[in-house]
Amino acid sequence: MRKLLKLTGISLLILIGFLAGIAYLAIDNQPKITRTISITPEQIARAKNILDIHRYQVLPGTSATIRILADDIDNALNYLTHHFGQGHAQTIVHNKTAQIQFSLPIPAKITEGYLNLQATLTETDDLPKISSVRIGNLHIPDVIATLLLEKFLIWLQFANPDVHTGIDALRKLQFSRNEVAITYYWKGWGRDDTNHTALKLPFFNQQALDRLLHYHLFLNENHRQISQPVPLSEVLARIMRETVRHTSQENVLEEFRAALLVTAFHVIHVPFKLIIPEAANWPNPVKINITLDGRSDLAMHFMASSVITAYSDTLLSNAIGLYKELEDARSGSGFSFNDLIADLSGTRFAEKAMANQDSARRMRNILLSGIRDTDLIPQWSDLPEHLSESAFKARFGSTDDPRYHRITEEIERRIAALKWLHN
Repeated sequence: MRKLLKLTGISLLILIGFLAGIAYLAIDNQPKITRTISITPEQIARAKNILDIHRYQVLPGTSATIRILADDIDNALNYLTHHFGQGHAQTIVHNKTAQIQFSLPIPAKITEGYLNLQATLTETDDLPKISSVRIGNLHIPDVIATLLLEKFLIWLQFANPDVHTGIDALRKLQFSRNEVAITYYWKGWGRDDTNHTALKLPFFNQQALDRLLHYHLFLNENHRQISQPVPLSEVLARIMRETVRHTSQENVLEEFRAALLVTAFHVIHVPFKLIIPEAANWPNPVKINITLDGRSDLAMHFMASSVITAYSDTLLSNAIGLYKELEDARSGSGFSFNDLIADLSGTRFAEKAMANQDSARRMRNILLSGIRDTDLIPQWSDLPEHLSESAFKARFGSTDDPRYHRITEEIERRIAALKWLHN
């Protein structure tokens, strides 16, 4: 018995030493990848074009190939790594191969340090194979790396059926110096009970849906008899009073986020089923004119940017807002710095509120204290608007021009002076 205990102790020490050695080799003190997170209006435009092609040209039961610029793949992966893991990534695409590097901070509760991961994807006749995998100074044999990737994808698909749909659709990846070509077979998002194709996006669980429906019905009931324009500040205060009644003190942030989304749908006047298939039977928002400082378009811009920030982040919200204004300059109502200041105000508003539970509670108290629309958005009426593309270029050159930067810096200065940013 004593020999068995001794043998067990020695085996345990060897195992601990082995694990410690792996950790020593795998964990680095510094990230190997540090870079700027960037999303530009041009990238938003290219992403929208790809989505439009898929929506309007790719039918269920057909194959398609989309081509994505290597730089867009690189920037998108870096953005997603930062958004979900507070790290950085870099993708270098060559002919037939792509090298991917990640630098991810290890949660402070576990230990201090970074996981620096590097892998090479090599083109095959179907999906690429993975090779040359390193974690820190630890080299992972290709066979083990492939097995771990397969197990991870199986787990990911089991955890989220919609991820399974996306992965199952992939047929081939081809790498060249300037782009990645992705071939996929589109079955559709799935079938509902009536055998019709039904879009099912994994945005909201049942608890979140119940929360959204509650606030939607609340606003519908409150707005049913209103015929005059209503200031956005009043609508926000009204729905925030309902969150006080409906909210547990520990979950103010999620209630605040849901209230923003519902308010945005009521401001923009679109049915929830456009992004939430489960809301197909919900009543449409009651149509009333909700304005921000007297203008409905400013209210729409403010709330759209607030919701994008609340459900994603500031960087994406700002890029989408600027893309929309540049598109308006080309073919719409013209570039408007009025709209831009509403976009940026909404972004900062949600950024401030969504920082944590205490921030959400403080912002809710500010809204309940009796604010006005001019507390949500600074002076805007003296800013240029309705600029055609040629007029915009004549006055401001481009978004990289110092003349453009001077006016956006003034906008940022005005927003920074708003009272709720300092509470």
